[in-house]
Amino acid sequence: MIRVSGPSLAAGAVGGLANAGVVLALYARGGYPALESIAEIGSLAATAFALGFAALFVSAHTRLVSPALGFFAALAGATSLELTSPMPEWSELGEYVIVEGPIHAASYANTWYVWFALLLVAGTVEFAVRRGYGIGDRRLRHLPALPLSRPALVGTVLGASGLVGAATTALVIRSGIRPTAAALVVFVVATAVAAVPLAALLARGLLAPAALFAALVPYFLAVEVFVTTDSPVHILLFGPYAVVLVAVWALEAALRSRLRGWDGGRFVGREPV
Repeated sequence: MIRVSGPSLAAGAVGGLANAGVVLALYARGGYPALESIAEIGSLAATAFALGFAALFVSAHTRLVSPALGFFAALAGATSLELTSPMPEWSELGEYVIVEGPIHAASYANTWYVWFALLLVAGTVEFAVRRGYGIGDRRLRHLPALPLSRPALVGTVLGASGLVGAATTALVIRSGIRPTAAALVVFVVATAVAAVPLAALLARGLLAPAALFAALVPYFLAVEVFVTTDSPVHILLFGPYAVVLVAVWALEAALRSRLRGWDGGRFVGREPV
């Protein structure tokens, strides 16, 4: 049984309180109507706390740095956008609240599930790279050795990529995708674009698909979060991009095998040549 240490819990609490505090402060600065409802304040604070807690707790518990760094990057980016944008102006039209201007703080806080999914993928990639290539892996704690068993490999890939798919689907539904049935297509393509690089890395130690995922997919999701386009059709490009990642997987495998004799190293239970 894995023991949860006090410092890990304390680090999680600091992250949760910091995230909740910053979000509520930005809401207060922008005069967001959500602060007029105790229920909405509670929900906002709870989800913000949960995201910050999870990121810093995982980093403290496992010694992975990407969850904490990714969380602080997302929080800093949202804060910067909010502070450097015009203040939102609020008005009412009947029972509806009308806003003019950007509401980046709300965009960040209400899409916590996107950041959670991306941080999970980042942590999984860091674990695989550090464990598989021996980069400071002795410092890691409470994480499995490589190679993963087939059930663990499949579960990790499907679990992490499925969360990316679910988060992306929730995001485009929030943006008002039409028709709603298209959300199923979004789930499939978003899951695929995350599953390919994770499978390539965890199963064979291949790096290029994960690097290409990191170069484009988080950016597209951040655009959808903060710009909230009328038609998130660009998200459907994840489907063709997943095919590109499969091709890159095959190409890297062929090149590394022929040029460097790469046979999978620790990822398949043998030491690298």
